[in-house]
Amino acid sequence: MGGTLLVAAGLLAVHSVTGERPPALQAVTGPSSTAVAPTGAAVAPAFQALEPEPLAARFEDATRQEFERVSAAAERGDVRAQRRLAELYEKCFLVNVRRTSYLEGIESMATAHSDPDAGQQMRLIGQRVFAQCGGVDGGQFIPLEAMLLWREQAARGGDLASQLWLRQRQSVTAPLTAEEYAGLAAQVTASGDATAMAYLGALAETAAGQATPSVDPQISGLAWQIAACQQGRACAAGSELMDVLCLNIGACTEIDATVVLRLEAADRQAALDAEIARILSDVGKTRQRSR
Repeated sequence: MGGTLLVAAGLLAVHSVTGERPPALQAVTGPSSTAVAPTGAAVAPAFQALEPEPLAARFEDATRQEFERVSAAAERGDVRAQRRLAELYEKCFLVNVRRTSYLEGIESMATAHSDPDAGQQMRLIGQRVFAQCGGVDGGQFIPLEAMLLWREQAARGGDLASQLWLRQRQSVTAPLTAEEYAGLAAQVTASGDATAMAYLGALAETAAGQATPSVDPQISGLAWQIAACQQGRACAAGSELMDVLCLNIGACTEIDATVVLRLEAADRQAALDAEIARILSDVGKTRQRSR
């Protein structure tokens, strides 16, 4: 299956649905995603919120506090805050484009989902994300330039994950060479940054070659993403990554993103496990040498 799985917890958009759960995951774009925002077309009757208003308000307030905190830190030059600010913008970019119709789009998708339990979970996640994004810049429209600005700022400050995010945007017109991929893999292994590991996984599937040619690019990409979960990336139910997987491809009832990722290589689990073990071993050895 072509394309890369969405590993960035950004661009929480509504993807088109057919009403059938895919037998394997549909290909979803990486950090440069242009997934479709809800248009309000062919939607179900007026959407009724399922969450009590105070709960939605708490989600919005918590995100507003985080947004204000990281915005101030980002302006002071904090690289981690710059990355997090970019992530918040990415998460809410398409949500805040059409807030008036976003929940209607969620309801349309949830109604069309072949699994009623997953559809209900999609409604709850959509409402939570909608509330959270109300706390990002007051729910206002987010210019694309704002996302790129803070990613570029973080990348210039040395944030490896942001450097990989930007490199992913270029991968369609400038695919990775084997040499570049090997160099990036070495940097990511040395950094131990779980988010960088996940982004490298997306890049691995676009590489023209591999440092270890015997490993299929798709297996390598999935292995990096799963290893990222095992190294501390938030991948459990309720995480931003799982929100993305639910709202973009309908994977709403799985307990962990690794379950969803593994579906991409359902018939090659042994090869996938071997590559995950190799990556984690290399990361562990690098950490021991740095002590």
